Amino acid sequence: MTLSSNHLEHPPPPQPVEQEAELPVWLQRTFLVVYVLFCVVLGLLLVELPWTNLWFEDGSMMRWPALRHFLHLGFVRGAVSGLGFIDIWMGILEAVHYRDRR
Repeated sequence: MTLSSNHLEHPPPPQPVEQEAELPVWLQRTFLVVYVLFCVVLGLLLVELPWTNLWFEDGSMMRWPALRHFLHLGFVRGAVSGLGFIDIWMGILEAVHYRDRR
């Protein structure tokens, strides 16, 4: 490609810049509510489930006794509950630090 004096005198117009389409505010807020509810409900389930009888009496675990023994250990149940608390905390932080993007 060779440059001619015509290109120097009249440069080509700039290419249009694509802008990201902003989501409507109502959709942003709906996503926030769904996300926070999901995090809190899942977190509460993870906090409570390891300490109930459902955790111990699940019929599918009868096939794998080593896995069943591992899931009965206190530190495993505590770790699962800890993940539940982290999940609840993530939902709460998202709700507290939410800002509309306009």
